[in-house]
Amino acid sequence: MGGIAGMIRFDGQQVTDIDRSRITELLKHRGQVASQVVEGGLLLAFGAKLDTAGSTYATADVDAHSGSFNSSLLETYRQSGSRSFNDLTADFALAIWDQPRQTLVFARDIMGVKPLYYVHQPGRFAAFASEIKALLALKEVTIRPNEHKFREYLTWTTEYVPYGAETFYEGIFSVLPGHSVEVNARSVDVRPYWKIDLNRFANLSRADEYSALFQTGFTESVNRRMAGKKLVGAHLSGGLDSSSVSCVAQALLQQQQRPALHTFNIDTEQPAADEQVFVQAVIDQWHPHHHTVHPVPDVLESVQKISQLFDRPEHFIIPSSFHLSVSLATQQIGCDSLLTGHDGDSVVTTGFDFLEQLVDAADWVNLKTACRQVIGLPGRTLTHIDANWANLSEQVKFERYALAVIGSNLKKRFREESIPSFLTVFRAQKAALGLSSSAFITHLSKRLLIRLKATAPLASPLSDAFNLRVPLRAQQTTEGLAASRVGGQQMPLNQVVNTTNIICNEQMNHIGEYYGHSYSFPFFDKNVIELCLATPLSVHFDQGRGRGLIRNGLATVLPPAVANRLTKANFVEYSTLSAQQLHQATRALFSSPTHAIWTVVDPEKFAQLVKTVFDEQVPVIRKSRFNWMLCRVIYLALWLDTLPQTP
Repeated sequence: MGGIAGMIRFDGQQVTDIDRSRITELLKHRGQVASQVVEGGLLLAFGAKLDTAGSTYATADVDAHSGSFNSSLLETYRQSGSRSFNDLTADFALAIWDQPRQTLVFARDIMGVKPLYYVHQPGRFAAFASEIKALLALKEVTIRPNEHKFREYLTWTTEYVPYGAETFYEGIFSVLPGHSVEVNARSVDVRPYWKIDLNRFANLSRADEYSALFQTGFTESVNRRMAGKKLVGAHLSGGLDSSSVSCVAQALLQQQQRPALHTFNIDTEQPAADEQVFVQAVIDQWHPHHHTVHPVPDVLESVQKISQLFDRPEHFIIPSSFHLSVSLATQQIGCDSLLTGHDGDSVVTTGFDFLEQLVDAADWVNLKTACRQVIGLPGRTLTHIDANWANLSEQVKFERYALAVIGSNLKKRFREESIPSFLTVFRAQKAALGLSSSAFITHLSKRLLIRLKATAPLASPLSDAFNLRVPLRAQQTTEGLAASRVGGQQMPLNQVVNTTNIICNEQMNHIGEYYGHSYSFPFFDKNVIELCLATPLSVHFDQGRGRGLIRNGLATVLPPAVANRLTKANFVEYSTLSAQQLHQATRALFSSPTHAIWTVVDPEKFAQLVKTVFDEQVPVIRKSRFNWMLCRVIYLALWLDTLPQTP
């Protein structure tokens, strides 16, 4: 539990008792409040830390840290400035009032696990808080929706989108993960503090060395996140990520003779999402206190609850009836910490980019071997390449898979190179991989048929009028941080630091704090992330299995059934049912032609979404985009209904 808030006035006025009491009341669920009056303002800590060193003051919400986090931080800051934040191995959000410089300094951990928002009115004041609602309650803050955020929120993308500083409210900003912000009476200066250092891994050369270091680093990450916690819980879906967290956590708790881990599995009662055999394997090996929960039955009520807690529309891909069930069960049991493997596969990657690496290097011999490794694994079913995969011969499987791997490269070279040059490389590639002419013809025919049958997918339900009224505008984002590459880096950072990951971290933090427990993300540990960035793609690839660091590094901890699994649960079926339920519950809302949502969304595009989601002739696997988009339109409409009416 924890949170921070504060207000510094630059105009000589005092922070009013009304503003102070509003902030305190709205954040009281984050813990007992402590306060520090400073020149020109006030700093607040809710179950968090307040420190002072001379005329410099700090309030910090920090968790999962190694070493002390007290006035020594302030001393280090006074010596090194924002560079000192890079030395923190922690999930944190902090604010420092540098009184001699009359500057308010904010910083936030590299994955934004701890949220922090601020408002700055030049010449008047700056205020900050762990939740936006505390800023909206200030008497000098006007609540105005930020329509520029709607475009990002309602646009389906196949690329990683950088996390932006703008929020759903005009004039209120989020501190970017891995960045510091300096605010004075006149200006705001934002800059990254995270300096990725991969040189410390330069002495590693063998796959087993990387795996051993991952085991050590990941175990330390889990251990830090359980330090000082009375009763620890964990998500356990049966996948590699959640199983890794649960198994390592329970092993540590047993060693430390602490109360056993409480694990939580969500049963959606949908066959495609059933992972019970893997969950049971973890239970049988480690014997945690296990609990099976079901999604909260009222999807609409769950979404409205999240909108209230999160101060903006719901952001999860699957409605929060899914997630609230775990927090409710955790609250009833009394866990003060909830570990999750949320999006561990963006950190410990599959390594299949190794295949693209081989294509770019024209290393056809090793590419042929790698493709054989992928399709040769027992239990590997690639129905996305061919629906009849299980009945294909090994050679046909290889040809179909290899052509899927090199297809984009062929397309790119065909466009960019001369015909003779393209044909020369094409013949060499075909011969080296051992691909038949018939395989190429089949592949090209299939791609052409798909293109002829396909209709242009809906990228966004935004109306033309909205697009004209609200043009694109630049904002500060994590793009610069994610785009930078350092020596030894193998994996792209943008698949880790992006808006989907960060905003889900923020939402989980809000949910957990409300229900009395802190969400923790062992995969989003600075040391773990940097090791994964430095690990060669071939090590991640692990001879076709993928996710080599987990499979090999945690081989002695994970049950063999989990460590060797090649499948993933599919929640599209459940998300389709949730989207349908949510639409049925909100039909009256969308029947009003004057609802605010129609100033944003095209009614015809919305009708197309509804039709597709409810169309039984459309295969469930093709509904992911439509489920996501329909739910987001509904989420936004519900959130708009909570805003004060303005002209």
